Amino acid sequence: MEKLLSTIFDAVKKRTTIDAVDTELENAYRTDEGELIVYLSVGNSYTRAFVTMGRGKTAAEAINEAIESYLEYRVRHLKPISVKLDVIREVVPGRKQGSRLNVKKDEILYRRGEDGFAFSEDLRISFLPEEVEAYKMIQERHLVKENAFLAFEKHPLLFDQKAVKTLLTNEFMDVYKVRTHAHYYDKNGYLKLYRGHRFFDDLNRDDLVNAITLAKNNYFKQAVNSKGKIVYAYQPHNGSQASGYNILRHAGTTYSMLEVHEMMPDDRLLDAAKRGINFLKKKVEDIEINGIKAQAVVEKGAAKLGGNGLAIVCLAKYTELTGDRKHLELMQNLATWMGELQDESGKFAVHKQKVATGENTGFISHYYPGEAILAMVRLYKIDGDEKWLDFAENEANYLITDRDKTETIDTIAHDHWLLYGLNELYRERPKDMYLKHSFFIADAMIHAQRLDTNEYSREWIGSYKQPGTPRSTPTACRSEGLGAAYRLAMDHGYEDKAASYKAGIHEGIKFQLQMQLRPESVMYYMNKRLCLGAFHAGLKNYELRNDYTQHNISSLISYAGILEK
Repeated sequence: MEKLLSTIFDAVKKRTTIDAVDTELENAYRTDEGELIVYLSVGNSYTRAFVTMGRGKTAAEAINEAIESYLEYRVRHLKPISVKLDVIREVVPGRKQGSRLNVKKDEILYRRGEDGFAFSEDLRISFLPEEVEAYKMIQERHLVKENAFLAFEKHPLLFDQKAVKTLLTNEFMDVYKVRTHAHYYDKNGYLKLYRGHRFFDDLNRDDLVNAITLAKNNYFKQAVNSKGKIVYAYQPHNGSQASGYNILRHAGTTYSMLEVHEMMPDDRLLDAAKRGINFLKKKVEDIEINGIKAQAVVEKGAAKLGGNGLAIVCLAKYTELTGDRKHLELMQNLATWMGELQDESGKFAVHKQKVATGENTGFISHYYPGEAILAMVRLYKIDGDEKWLDFAENEANYLITDRDKTETIDTIAHDHWLLYGLNELYRERPKDMYLKHSFFIADAMIHAQRLDTNEYSREWIGSYKQPGTPRSTPTACRSEGLGAAYRLAMDHGYEDKAASYKAGIHEGIKFQLQMQLRPESVMYYMNKRLCLGAFHAGLKNYELRNDYTQHNISSLISYAGILEK
């Protein structure tokens, strides 16, 4: 197929057709007339892909009909950068009861990313599985005609009066599910796709570097506006953004950008991170706690332990990379507020406080303590003040000897932030229980990883046992945590554990990379530059949120560092 796709790509660029095809189209569906049906998608840098259909008794006839249909578009101003060939392998009625549906009332059940749809018996009005998702044609199990109509512009359907009338006015329609074999080609070569994405049979450091570079050059530079605000939650099918915001995730994403800059210096990326820091600083307010002046990151009238913690982690990384200590006093003031939250047991007793009244809201986050421990150690590394380590140690001691003392391998939280924090705290205050607790959490992660190919589908391998369809970020967080545990084990003579954690990271990242938006997976989206390199929520959830990419990229950077050694 690689040779065939290369030939098609050359033909499209030269605006010509292909000769006879000596490649067999595997398991191809044929109509009653014995015809093959293919779809040709032609990608460009700016718009959604153009999609044409071709039919023929031979592969060459079908492909050439699709090419000729594309050439009639006269889109010479849009340079082709990729092609995708979908060969229909199966056509089935839209429901078990048959193909005739009342599309206004009848539910349409389908396999997301696998089922395309045809809305006519002759398949003239039909859309690929990726288009169904990219245009959100099916929502709440019903056809959204307006969204399907948006795709007409990229098919030779917009001026087809019969097709337009059929879709927009008919209440009863013949609906078929269309399943294909998908093959992709661009300047980097050939890929066989499954549900619009590639698989990683194995993984090397170059794969990680390429994935990080893709995010660096696209998503991270596009997501930060001139005021430093980062696109929070983005729907790639229509370009809409969520109205809410989360300053913790803002700080974490800015930190991830700084990590990328540390690995592969880029002044434009650093400038974007600086804008992110300036936006973060505008959320800081002076605050008094226990009669002591301090500062806190405030959002919606509340200060959070994790907000101050991640702000320090972000600012400490900036200080480390640039040598610029202008944020030191701010970090110390943020840490002072955190330290004043500790009670006699050593724990941070308040996780969220109303700034106006000082009231403890009662909200508890399992992850804020780990973020706080990491923040205290990172600040200590900059100013050398032992009191920050004392605060970190107090909390770590409480978590291990009290909060987590009855947990088992099946119940302990897979807390990546705590693994980050204990890894760094142990190097300054080496207590055996920090080592043991880190391994306890990491072993629990490995215990819960899905690895059995007889029990799980290929797509799920490397993810972790949780309800529902696997998601990218929970796996990425575990990859991050295992990276910290690996370093702790490797540096202190626990090579067997290190090998186990490394293997878990390897499989986890292979799973995660299925959800990174790459050239083949943004063909049918509008804002390609923003999408490229970002990670979407899950195998069947395409939302882009800044912390999804943050955690995935941080885990890739961590593993790239491991493989480098």
